[in-house]
Amino acid sequence: MANINSTQHEELAPQCGELLSCWGTCEIATAQSQNDTVTFFTIPAGTTVHGGWVRGDDLDTGTETYQFDIGDASAPARFLDSGVITGDAVAGTKPEVGIAIPLFGTLKDGPYTYTADTSILGKVIAAAHAGGTGTISLWLWTTYNDPRVSPPSKPL
Repeated sequence: MANINSTQHEELAPQCGELLSCWGTCEIATAQSQNDTVTFFTIPAGTTVHGGWVRGDDLDTGTETYQFDIGDASAPARFLDSGVITGDAVAGTKPEVGIAIPLFGTLKDGPYTYTADTSILGKVIAAAHAGGTGTISLWLWTTYNDPRVSPPSKPL
């Protein structure tokens, strides 16, 4: 029988913390164009992103072309490089029409920690073919460690 350990297996779980939810919702009243951005919120230095979701209305109908990435100014697709987004219902997975996409991107390698206050952005890569209006929301699951405060010492 094999035993595989994480790189943190001998630590006293310093990566643990109170799980927080950062979220922002935007009403898109007119169809977006390529390179338009949505600023969902700004997170403070010391915030570690563990995961999240993009959810919203079906923003494109017919032959979908809408692509919307999630990240920040230095890496616009840090958490989501969407490809074409379909809002179609999918039996057994997404029973209602709308957007429901888990974040991935750099999170496939583990949580990502910001060292400076950072705005979390959505960027339109390709405009919607038809429609293009509705509500879109972003949730990030985070922990927060203020870099200005020394962490508690580890027990001996």
